Amino acid sequence: MPSLNQQDEKIAREILKVSYNQFEDVQYHGVTGEDLYEELDEFDQDHVAYVAERIDEEYAEVRGAIGQRVSTIQISPTGIEKLQKDGYETILESDMRYELLKKLYQIDRENAGLVFAGRDELIGELGDEPIVDQNIWYLKEKRLVETHGGGGGLFYHSANITDRGIDRFESYRQDGVGIPRTRTHQSLRQASIGPNESEKAENLFRDIVELSQEELIVIDRYAREGLYDLLQHVPQGVDIKVMTSNTVTGDDYQNLVNQFSQQHSDIEVRSLSNSNWDFHDRYVIRDREDGWAWGHSFHDAGDTQHTASELRPINRESIVSQFTDAWKNGSGIV
Repeated sequence: MPSLNQQDEKIAREILKVSYNQFEDVQYHGVTGEDLYEELDEFDQDHVAYVAERIDEEYAEVRGAIGQRVSTIQISPTGIEKLQKDGYETILESDMRYELLKKLYQIDRENAGLVFAGRDELIGELGDEPIVDQNIWYLKEKRLVETHGGGGGLFYHSANITDRGIDRFESYRQDGVGIPRTRTHQSLRQASIGPNESEKAENLFRDIVELSQEELIVIDRYAREGLYDLLQHVPQGVDIKVMTSNTVTGDDYQNLVNQFSQQHSDIEVRSLSNSNWDFHDRYVIRDREDGWAWGHSFHDAGDTQHTASELRPINRESIVSQFTDAWKNGSGIV
């Protein structure tokens, strides 16, 4: 924002909020000056107009008209990002923009020439109609997708990914560079553990798993007793899936898992034969949104020197895909 006093800064934030609320309902035109004044009737109308005229054009497009200081004001992607940064709930709370780019990216890669995805197709596959439309508009304004058609109350009927969108999506998948650029591969976390630091290993494991909401995946060829001590930190109601090998399974192992399931019933353990084990590390993946690779089996993590590293999105997706196939072929323990 340009230099504004404290009161003007407050009004500017409120203007962006009103503009964002309009965007949630209709993406292709902004809030009218009349509606803006009505929403902000606690402030003097001329004061609101004065601040609106001074809002950085990076955050919103303000249009005047004959006899109107503010005819319409429409929030920009950067304005949405500012609201998000300031703690206001926006579409950036969800990963829909990444899901849309992923879908359009796949279509582009699988077909020759310029291929569009229809709006109905995107909504049918990805869900909520308003959220899809809002995110398509956000991506369009950032020049990551192009839209085509429109009319009948819609600003588009189909969309395709742009070259810029391809580059940004690949940066996200490979290096974790977010949209907007709030995170790079340099911010991926890493921890050096051991030797003789089992408490440090447990604390890191706890910090990862206690945030689980729906599912926790653990992949460890040697998923012995110590792992189940660590899994005590998983919240109740979260589905735990453990993939291990027949190197460690047996009668005593089933008793071990049965004992754990008395405290946490939402657990399933499957095993592969050691000869079919293709995972190159140990992994813990939370809600398929955050994943870590561990350089040592969980059951005695911290006893010797090893590293735990947060997975890049593209690597996490690859491990989850590999896990899904292995899970289908695994033998059930519990």
